[in-house]
Amino acid sequence: MSAARGLLLDVGVVFFKSAWEVADDYERLRGLPVGTVQGRGPLEGEDELWNAYERGEITERDYWLTFASRAQERGAPLDGHPTLMRAMFQQPGIEAVRPEGLALVEACRAADIKVGILTNELMDFQGRDWVESQPWFPWFPVLVDSSELGARKPDRRPYEVAIEQMGMPADEIVFIDDNPTYVNGGVACGLRSVLLDVRDPAAAFREAAVELGLPASVIP
Repeated sequence: MSAARGLLLDVGVVFFKSAWEVADDYERLRGLPVGTVQGRGPLEGEDELWNAYERGEITERDYWLTFASRAQERGAPLDGHPTLMRAMFQQPGIEAVRPEGLALVEACRAADIKVGILTNELMDFQGRDWVESQPWFPWFPVLVDSSELGARKPDRRPYEVAIEQMGMPADEIVFIDDNPTYVNGGVACGLRSVLLDVRDPAAAFREAAVELGLPASVIP
């Protein structure tokens, strides 16, 4: 199979680090007691709420909303933001972007490979004004956010809109997501879909790099 010509990235856990990974820094920067933000998903074995999600008892969105509400109940401040996700990721000192994701996007741009975003709730969680103010925002000529589209992954519509905006056949696009259901949705739409495991994110980016005709070594 020839090299792909486009890259689509999910944001939460993929282009951005997960809330699990920034929680400790957020607590430290805000002077909060350790454990204010509880739950580390697959990074620990004792996150019962995450286990409930994996058993199909709650949705991923339910997980994150409950994750946030529990932290707020323990004293995590919103600092004027409408959601804890914004407070955490927009906290000065938090490095939100995942280095491996940044490295792949930079390598794609240098190789004239088109890059885009396909996310369920970037604007909902972070706000369009903040997103558009970020230095990486102009790098993505395609940004499809299901929260603004009215249909969420794994519904076919977000994928189809993103494929159309990428301007190339689906089988020439690599799509990275951390949710197996959404990865399967990408497969069903013909995308070269790669599952990111938060416990080893570099592996997914290296796999994607090879699919794009880039050396795996572009990923640190």
